[in-house]
Amino acid sequence: MRLRLLRSVLLIVTITVLQHSILDGVQFYGVHLDLPLLLVICAGFSEGREGGAVIGFAVGLLSDGFLITPFGLSALVYSLIGYIAGQTEKGSFIGPLTINAALASFLSAFGVLGYEIASRLLGFGQLLHVHLVKVVLVVAVTNAVLSVIMVPLAKWAFASRELNSRPPVTRR
Repeated sequence: MRLRLLRSVLLIVTITVLQHSILDGVQFYGVHLDLPLLLVICAGFSEGREGGAVIGFAVGLLSDGFLITPFGLSALVYSLIGYIAGQTEKGSFIGPLTINAALASFLSAFGVLGYEIASRLLGFGQLLHVHLVKVVLVVAVTNAVLSVIMVPLAKWAFASRELNSRPPVTRR
């Protein structure tokens, strides 16, 4: 249990800090990657609805510490995305890589749109400085490609299975 918690915290902090310190400077067609969103999606695949929502909330709060947007906005959107991603059968990771990539792509697009809608509902003008369609497409495609790496990482960090577990000893 402690090892699982340590791996989870290590992955969440590493991905979030990597995103906001290095990867925000890396852009494809004027749009930066969104690894925390992909992490939340893969956590939902691994942990189910409740686990995906909790991990999404944690990743969102940590991400909000780096952003100038309203505190809690990322946590709200990531919780929803983690919950939706968790609708898949817990621990199954859907199946083939192509299905994982397609679902990660769709949920990434949904996450970007959800973030934009939530920010506009809160009265913030244009949070995104590039055209929304371009952002949705770039994030969806890059997250689909990177899901090949992130799904096994999420499985390693979040999967609630005990390694080397033995059946309980019963006394007569």
